[in-house]
Amino acid sequence: MLSFLRAKTLPRTNRAKENPIIYEDGASSLEFRPSADPQTYLLRNMHPPFNQKDPSIMVPPFHFHMYQTEHFRIVSGKCYLFKDTSDTPWRILDESDPNAAKTAFIPPNQYHTINNASTTQPLLLDISLTPEDIDGEERFFRNFFGYLDDCKKEGQSPSIFQLFAFLQSADTPLALPIAPRWFGRFLSRALMNAMGYFGRWILGYKSTYDEYYVAKDKAL
Repeated sequence: MLSFLRAKTLPRTNRAKENPIIYEDGASSLEFRPSADPQTYLLRNMHPPFNQKDPSIMVPPFHFHMYQTEHFRIVSGKCYLFKDTSDTPWRILDESDPNAAKTAFIPPNQYHTINNASTTQPLLLDISLTPEDIDGEERFFRNFFGYLDDCKKEGQSPSIFQLFAFLQSADTPLALPIAPRWFGRFLSRALMNAMGYFGRWILGYKSTYDEYYVAKDKAL
C-alpha cells in the first residue's frame, strides 16, 4: 500500500551467517560473542579512524534506549562518549592510559552517542545491553548496519522510514534536542513510532531481512 513512495530497491548483501561481519571494505566490523559467561560482552565493534567529513556507519546519532542500560568496555584505542547532545565528551575510555577509565555505562532514557577519539587509529570496543535480549539485539545490529553498509556501497541515501522501522524494533528512539528533557524523550518516542509504523505498514519496509539476519532456529 503506497509502496511507490519508497526509495528504489536496494541490493542487499547476504551476510546473515557471517561472524564477524566486515563492513566499509574492511574498515569496520561487528562480532557477536558467546553469552554464557556474564563477563563476556555481547558485541565487539571495530570503528575506523574518525573522519568528521565522512563518518563511519558505526558512528550513531544521539539516541537513547527506552528500557536497557548500555555497557561499554575498551579493548584497544580511545573512545569518546557523549551525553545530552553535548559536543564535549562526558567520558573518555583509553586502553593505553593506565589512569583512564576502561568501562562505562549509559542508563535507560539517557541521550548519548560515541565515536573514535583518534583520527589515525582504529577503535575496538565491547558493547552489551541489560536486561539482555540476545536474539533481538543481534537482529537489530545485523539489519541496521547491513543496510547502512549496502546504502554506502551503492551511493544511496538511507530511507529514514527504513531506519525508523529498525529503531522501533529495538525501542531505540533518535534523540530530539528539545527541552525539557522529559518532553524531548516523549516527542522522540512519538516520532519513532509514527515513522516506524508508516514505514512498515504503509511503505512496506521490514524490521528484519533474511539477507542480514536468520533466527537461530531457522539457521540450524
